[in-house]
Amino acid sequence: MLRLGQQEVLLAAPPGGSGARLRELRKAWQDSELPAKGYDAYRDEGWAWFVVSGPAAPALMRRISMADLRPESLKLAHLAQTRALHLDAVVARFDRFGAVSYDIFVDIASAPFALDVLTETAAGTHCGFQFAALYATK
Repeated sequence: MLRLGQQEVLLAAPPGGSGARLRELRKAWQDSELPAKGYDAYRDEGWAWFVVSGPAAPALMRRISMADLRPESLKLAHLAQTRALHLDAVVARFDRFGAVSYDIFVDIASAPFALDVLTETAAGTHCGFQFAALYATK
């Protein structure tokens, strides 16, 4: 769960996961009778989600964003609403695979452009980044 504002959250399942826990959480939130429960910002058709992970991830992030996203600045489980990949983006740090990892959310309409920028920039680092596509089901 990423808190984007006082009343806005982005709920997302772990990459490659089944999404079962996310569905349970979303249903409990929707069924809640709390008078103020905020807004869920996630839309399958609204967000493109990229994960940058590995020992060279901070170096790549320096190239795709002017924001200070170094691990000592963007702490574990924190996020930044900033510009990345030449787009408005939400960047969250959730380390996985035994390395520093960043989750990048951008508008889905810009996904092909963002992927081109990410691919070209990663190739320029000569760090051996590899790309894989993971799709979560509802």
